Formats: sequence, C-alpha cells, structure tokens
Amino acid sequence: MSVKKLLLDVLENLVQDDFKRFKWHLTEVGVEGFEPIYKSRLENADRTDTVGTIVERYGEQEAVKITVEVLKLIGNCDAAEKNLRRHKGIHIQFFSI
Repeated sequence: MSVKKLLLDVLENLVQDDFKRFKWHLTEVGVEGFEPIYKSRLENADRTDTVGTIVERYGEQEAVKITVEVLKLIGNCDAAEKNLRRHKGIHIQFFSI
C-alpha cells in the first residue's frame, strides 16, 4: 500500500471535528521538529488534498511520522496504531499522552 493511500485511509476514518483539529495542529501549532504548514494550504483542503500537502511538505516517511504525532495530540491513538502499522518500514512507538 502506498503512503498516500495509507494516510488517506487514516484521514477518512476521522470524524469531521477530529479532521478539523488534525488540520489545526498542522497549521497552528505544528509538531516538535516539523515546521507548520501554511494555513492557506489547508483551510479549504479535503482529506485527499491534505494528504498531498503533508507528503509534499515533509516527504513520505516524515508524513507518516507527523500524522501519528498529530493523531496522538488529538487523542486518536487507535487510528494511528490500527492504520499506520500496516506500512512496512515505519517503526513508530505508540504511547499514551
């Protein structure tokens, strides 16, 4: 499975409020070690556009890592573990916040 398809599957499983908070963390706060994405890039973005922007900005491997971190920040570790562990070659440690 490609990284983009994997990330899209994750975002498609988020309810609208969680998706909105996911984008907020990418634009407002960012994640430690990653520069935030400009708000204008995501303000009207749907899930497909959001995946494209994340991968374009951070690259495939880093896009997976930042997605996991943001999912943890919004309290959605289950989505991160369930969906992102399917991607081979990604070694991510999950722990509660």
